[in-house]
Amino acid sequence: MTSFRSWVTTVRLHQGATAQSLALARVLVLGIWVVFVLFDPLQQLTHLPVELFHTYGVFRLLPDGLWTALLTPAGLLGIKALLLVVLAWALLGFRGARAMAVAALVIGLIYLQLKKGFGGHWDHRELTLVYVHAVMLLTPAWDAFAASRRRVPARRPGVYSASLVAMSLIVIVQYLFIGTARLFIGGPGVFMDGTLQNWVANRNLRPNPFGFDLGTLFLAPEWAIPLDLLFLGGTALEFAAVALLFLKPGWLKVLLAIGLVVFHGAIFLMMNVAFPENMVLVLLFFDLAWPLQRIRRGHDSDGVLVFDAESAHARAIVRRTYARDLDGRIRFTPFGSAAASTLELGDAAAADGVAFVSDDSVTRGEAAVTETYFRLPGWAVFGWLRGATRSGDSLRERGKVTEWFVGPHTDTLPAMPAGERILD
Repeated sequence: MTSFRSWVTTVRLHQGATAQSLALARVLVLGIWVVFVLFDPLQQLTHLPVELFHTYGVFRLLPDGLWTALLTPAGLLGIKALLLVVLAWALLGFRGARAMAVAALVIGLIYLQLKKGFGGHWDHRELTLVYVHAVMLLTPAWDAFAASRRRVPARRPGVYSASLVAMSLIVIVQYLFIGTARLFIGGPGVFMDGTLQNWVANRNLRPNPFGFDLGTLFLAPEWAIPLDLLFLGGTALEFAAVALLFLKPGWLKVLLAIGLVVFHGAIFLMMNVAFPENMVLVLLFFDLAWPLQRIRRGHDSDGVLVFDAESAHARAIVRRTYARDLDGRIRFTPFGSAAASTLELGDAAAADGVAFVSDDSVTRGEAAVTETYFRLPGWAVFGWLRGATRSGDSLRERGKVTEWFVGPHTDTLPAMPAGERILD
């Protein structure tokens, strides 16, 4: 009984999540915002009389002159451009990214008020994205995949998992609340007598912004009961979304997520109601860093980079690695040191410039450099590409584009500081 209770109450969603997992969730959320704003025809609001515009809630505290200025061609273009800039800044993780993410949320709310001020209503398509964004601001979502590189402070165990669960919970709760409201306000009658079919007919009578009328194919009387059952099944699926918190990774979890996406897809095709943001947010239920973990498989152990202290190229490799090893996974020692004598270097020699010693292997030269990339935050794919192409080029011989990512040439590199990771 105890084990069953533990199985039911243990939150398994995002167990073992890493900084990379949370950072990719950040990219996903802010990326949705970027696409939403980039392709939104906001400028069309200039065709509407300003007299029809009205504000909601706290937006009434802002002066009317602000809204009048924003509802001009220049104002609408300006707020759209400004929102895209702060979103891109926060997504890429430049210095001050969290402050930019806060600014993006505030500007985004003003942006949505502009869209809704002519008679629209705030629905869970936008609000779910807003809430997930707000929760993300409270998490260490910039510990990885950030352009402004910094050493990550020590985090409490499970902080990345908890952050992702909190963000995912917003998406799960929206389904639960909508299903609960439908069941307790309209049920059971809302699932009978062709209710969904009537909604399909109603939506297809309205102007269609997507250019198709597939829903009209399901208006015959024989479709009434199948559509009612589909509606009931979709509501049951919304309740079942809670199970995502407790399911182990596997096909059942994948099928449940696919079911939610298919449910939204059916609404889009039959009723011309699009919820693309909600469909993409379903990806929050998965560890987006999993492909990177698969690439790093077999290269997960920490190690020691042994280098030729007389070689400028080897010292440059060490300095680059030291600067980018934000997790402190790699230690360093020169050939001939006391620490190097304790390592099983095998055939590795100073003539190769560098050697990388891990728990299960010893690599030399460019292969050793490749091994270091597998262990650097955000560099696993680059390491995989180096290994896959079997490139013999040294870092200093690579082009300017790669140099922008990898770092400057030897003559401009800072000195490698001493510390506990430098073995004498």
